[in-house]
Amino acid sequence: MKKLVLIALLFSLSATTFVTAQSKQTQREVFATTYHNTKALINSQQFLYVGEMVYNNETREVLNDEINTLIINKSEVSGKVVSIKSDKKTVNVTGKIENYNVSFNDQKQEVNISFNVKTGNKTATLNIEVKPNGNAFLTVTSAGVENISWTGKLKNLK
Repeated sequence: MKKLVLIALLFSLSATTFVTAQSKQTQREVFATTYHNTKALINSQQFLYVGEMVYNNETREVLNDEINTLIINKSEVSGKVVSIKSDKKTVNVTGKIENYNVSFNDQKQEVNISFNVKTGNKTATLNIEVKPNGNAFLTVTSAGVENISWTGKLKNLK
């Protein structure tokens, strides 16, 4: 009788472990939909970058997302990138897009977008790195201004 009870207990424990192992999703599976939606949005070349936070090595500040938005529409971009208030730097990134490059890393579910914007006689270099969870990190470099880094999201332009 003891053997029968032990076998039943052992069977129930192993069945519970098997069911639990089958139901766990990997991080890759969890973010698959977000990654595929991001790819489709980027391939359309019509999207918004909505800045949620600006940061440097020491400080972070929350941004007003109604004001801190870049519009990427095919071959043009419009908007301004502001730094932390104490830095008092702004980069105007309104103009034609040049050297637009996108690389998709399906294995890591990451996307990297880079392009240049010529505004008047100045050129700004923008790099957007999108992580599997949909968070997008924007870095803007312009002559005379150190890098400005934002954290935000990509959204549909329409």
